Amino acid sequence: MRPAGNPFAPRTYGSLEQLTPRVGLWRNIVNSTVFVGDKGLAVVDTQVNHGLAKRLLKAISAAYGKPILYAINTHYHWDHTNGNAVFKAAGATLVANRDTADFMVRKAPRQKGFLASRGFELGPDPLQPDILAEEAGVLDLGGLTLHLSRGHIAESDDPTLVWCPEERVLAAGDTVMTGSFPIFGQPSQTEGLEDDRWLKALDEVRSFQAAHVTPGHGPVAHGPELDQLERICRYFLTEVKRHRDAGRDLTATIQVMEDEMPAWITRIPEVWGTPRYAILRVWAGLEDLGQPGWQHRKPSAIPHRPPTQAASDLAAWREQVAQALEGGDEALAVGAAQAATDALPQDPGAWTLYAQTLVTVSRNIASVLEKGDCFDAAKKAVAKALDLDANFGPACLQIGQFHAMMAFRNGDDPAPAFPWLERAVADARLTRREQAEVAFYRGIALRARDDEAGARAAFGQALGADPSFMPARLATM
Repeated sequence: MRPAGNPFAPRTYGSLEQLTPRVGLWRNIVNSTVFVGDKGLAVVDTQVNHGLAKRLLKAISAAYGKPILYAINTHYHWDHTNGNAVFKAAGATLVANRDTADFMVRKAPRQKGFLASRGFELGPDPLQPDILAEEAGVLDLGGLTLHLSRGHIAESDDPTLVWCPEERVLAAGDTVMTGSFPIFGQPSQTEGLEDDRWLKALDEVRSFQAAHVTPGHGPVAHGPELDQLERICRYFLTEVKRHRDAGRDLTATIQVMEDEMPAWITRIPEVWGTPRYAILRVWAGLEDLGQPGWQHRKPSAIPHRPPTQAASDLAAWREQVAQALEGGDEALAVGAAQAATDALPQDPGAWTLYAQTLVTVSRNIASVLEKGDCFDAAKKAVAKALDLDANFGPACLQIGQFHAMMAFRNGDDPAPAFPWLERAVADARLTRREQAEVAFYRGIALRARDDEAGARAAFGQALGADPSFMPARLATM
């Protein structure tokens, strides 16, 4: 979380909400539910990376002062299991069901490749469970019990529900998502919203008559939130089938449905999922697409419109891109930058310009997964630039910027950013503006590491190189 309007201000990674005297919800990119017994704690879902898992561990250790007895995974998805090693090192017994243990291995390569293309560098595979949920059954925390049961298929095929009868709290994982448009399954897999199984899963959640349902993402859920999720599911299940039965192909279905999307859906914020992903998911369930998942059928989120005239050199291409961005025409900016690579394929500066433009355009795309279209193309463009010139500073700067900003946004370790920024600044061809950017992103990486003194010194160096560099000014406010 960050102050509104300033994307570079110091961030708070997660906040602990007390739902009952013995249950807390740690909210960030992913939710973690904390159950507090007399003997110790159980944590449900271990966060998307080691950095956030360490922040979670520090927060709950300070709040409750008790040992971590168990870390439970509600399903195999990386954003709920990647902190397993951190909690194992802290003494927790890892718990997941049999299918989750299997999927964490069998589905890991495809899942990891997809998430890496979206900008998430995930490191080693998550640790396997020490005990299976089917064998554990009930966990005793001392005056507090957790009942582990296999849930109906919903976002994934392996959900575990964690029920605390003493506090009447149900940890539902990604069977329930609130506060933003849900992601109806991981797009690289064959799973998620396909038929009425998710509706049955929601009926099962309601059957607990819980005082609070903690979702995998978003604020705590009660009746209205469950009703909203069901309404979304029913809308897409009904409408996609209706268009397909009428003879429309997938492209036409997406176009018509997006043109006619009701306001009650378009008002829902987008963080991970989007209506387009929902259409693709339901369509994949109606038609054999020939391979797992449906990401490969998704139209690119990258806007593109070719320029009407060619530029004479790279400086002129840069001016075309700058004018298009200043005028708010992102499609033309991307088109001009790509045209520069066609006109100057052996110039690393052209490929770096294309990458820079893609990253700039990504900032106005709401969904993390849709932003990934830009990130994936930008990474390939930077790799091409470095193939042409391994010491090309602007390309090194792009990679350093990427690692610094991803760590800053996601609470992860920014260590990969520093060597790339050092390589960048070693290139004497850098302009003063680019030197300011190197210092600035070094400061962002230090801020992600909670080194505020070092960060502010780096922002000062950025302003020394270019006093007009607004991001550095924002970062020091």
